[in-house]
Amino acid sequence: MSRRPGARSAAISRRPAVSSAQPTSRAAGVAPARSLRRGAAALAAAALLCTPALAACASGTDAMTGLARTTTNTANGAVGTIDLRNVYVAGPAKSGEDAQVISALFNGGGEADELVGVSSPDAAGGSPGSPATLPPAGGQIYIANGSAPSLTGLKKDLPVGSATKVTFTFAKAGSVTLDVPVEEPLPGASGTPTATPSASATPTATPTTVTTESPTAGSTASPTAGSTATPTVGTSATSTAG
Repeated sequence: MSRRPGARSAAISRRPAVSSAQPTSRAAGVAPARSLRRGAAALAAAALLCTPALAACASGTDAMTGLARTTTNTANGAVGTIDLRNVYVAGPAKSGEDAQVISALFNGGGEADELVGVSSPDAAGGSPGSPATLPPAGGQIYIANGSAPSLTGLKKDLPVGSATKVTFTFAKAGSVTLDVPVEEPLPGASGTPTATPSASATPTATPTTVTTESPTAGSTASPTAGSTATPTVGTSATSTAG
């Protein structure tokens, strides 16, 4: 039998077309899957990178506030460019005693400011504490222990759970009065203002008189500390009185 020229070649040409279509369809199915996996990995990496940044942005200066006190039973306020946060009176405190005012202060202005006074109708006086200068441009200080402001000469008992009005006066921002709760101080914030101890005197050593042996020529004496010189046989050692 004879076949037309080109019939065989036509059949052969159809086979590669079928076989080549199969890898093409597989590649088309694999490529989207790989793209999806890579996209998911990129999103996961981006989430890991963004999480600390978002946390830092969300906290901001509130991270400093957390150092002052974690309880919600505190007072907050503001005057001018000064923010007062987590303010509380360290108690309990009895009438006639002093009580510290613990707080975190923030200065959002462009100039330094200073806390020049604290006062309360329940106290005879007050001390601004030290350091009391707030640096500008977001400067912040957390004042506790001996450096905290204090109400001096309380006129009545301040038990834990009570509250008292405290007025903060700043050199530039002015004054603000807050209803401040009385709370037990956290570790690191003492309830009583601490005085700076004076330098203690250093005792001076008192010299002790020492008598030395002076042997005459020809004798050998090797005294030790606290011992008596022993001369050599046949010689005499004469000690001179100190």
